[in-house]
Amino acid sequence: MNREQWLQARTKGIGSSDVAAVLGLSPYKTNVELWEEKMGLRKPKDISDVEYVQNGTNSEDPLRKLFAVDYPDLEVRHVENGIMIHPKHDFIRCSPDGILVEKETGRLGFLEIKRCEIASGQAYLKWKDGAIPDYYYTQTLQYFLANPKIQFGYLRAYLIRHMADGSIFREIRDYKIADTREEVEEDLKYLLPKEIEFWECVKQRRRPALILPII
Repeated sequence: MNREQWLQARTKGIGSSDVAAVLGLSPYKTNVELWEEKMGLRKPKDISDVEYVQNGTNSEDPLRKLFAVDYPDLEVRHVENGIMIHPKHDFIRCSPDGILVEKETGRLGFLEIKRCEIASGQAYLKWKDGAIPDYYYTQTLQYFLANPKIQFGYLRAYLIRHMADGSIFREIRDYKIADTREEVEEDLKYLLPKEIEFWECVKQRRRPALILPII
């Protein structure tokens, strides 16, 4: 697909970046706001020309190529404007930043890339001790959910920390989301009915109950 077709296809289902909102975990929009977008009642905010968004887009390909260098046992594939769709529930969709193939076994995995500007110590804590923010973790679960052949996955984070003294500290971190599909099976069992329930609200034009964030 070209980019316009890809953007249109994203409106016809739940994408990986929508999952956190479906679960009430997104810091950017509620599940009701997402429903309004899918219903055409609310126009998604266009942030494509925002500097940090453009920086993230421009960083993706170099970070993907560097990942391929760092992991020679993995083949890194990328399909521009490609979408994976669940074989049964065609509203469950995702567009990973890379498909990984273990050269020795042929197992399939995914690569998610994040370039994050961090301005506070509290935000940085979400990336410590092998953890990633919940709204990014739920995004990675969509790759397992949409494609039953996906067995493992990585998230590569390019973290740009803005320190109090005005200096900038940059680092690249890799987080292995799972080494086997079984490790996330319980999370997938929780996620699937939540997405089905949300999409039923879209099909029936029925506003979902607002999910309030956990304090």
